[in-house]
Amino acid sequence: MVRVGIINYGVSNLGSLINAFRRVGSEPVIVNEPGEIMNVNAIVLPGVGSFDAAMSRLDKFKDALTGVRGSTPILGICLGLQVMFEGSDEGSLSGLSWYPGRVSRLRGPRVPHIGWDLVKAVKPCELLNDDGYFYFMHSYAVINPGNEVPYSGITHYGGDNILSVLCDEGALTFGVQFHPEKSSRNGLGVLRRFIELTRK
Repeated sequence: MVRVGIINYGVSNLGSLINAFRRVGSEPVIVNEPGEIMNVNAIVLPGVGSFDAAMSRLDKFKDALTGVRGSTPILGICLGLQVMFEGSDEGSLSGLSWYPGRVSRLRGPRVPHIGWDLVKAVKPCELLNDDGYFYFMHSYAVINPGNEVPYSGITHYGGDNILSVLCDEGALTFGVQFHPEKSSRNGLGVLRRFIELTRK
């Protein structure tokens, strides 16, 4: 059974995420210390909270995450996707800087953006190949990503394209702006495919 290490950096209620990963046939475990990363088959960066709070608590994990990136699949969810970039307008701390660009405040008709919305699959990705509706809950996002960012799914909101799915298959690094654990069958499908690609 695939052991999924959910990084505990104190910015999320992990219960629903743990239950979702159990439903797709994996063994979720909470990772509290960097050394525990070596004992899992895949890594999840969860996140509901502020950028600076996440980065201050993620600091002790940075070297370990960078060390396994490319050999261990990583999935960032919501804030967990945002911390992969250089920084955020929400705070002053630097992100992991795995990808160029910054996270910006949404300019949509309602902020925060809460509820179901369409994710358009614009490039092939093992995580998501078809358009579908998913549950969002956020005020910040990577807006109008350029070609230097390996995105595969976008959501149109307030005249902008929000990066909804990051798909860097070469680095085994993935991210979603929506919450798959709150997205019913479509969300479980994303988590199931993440487990499947981990098994390869």
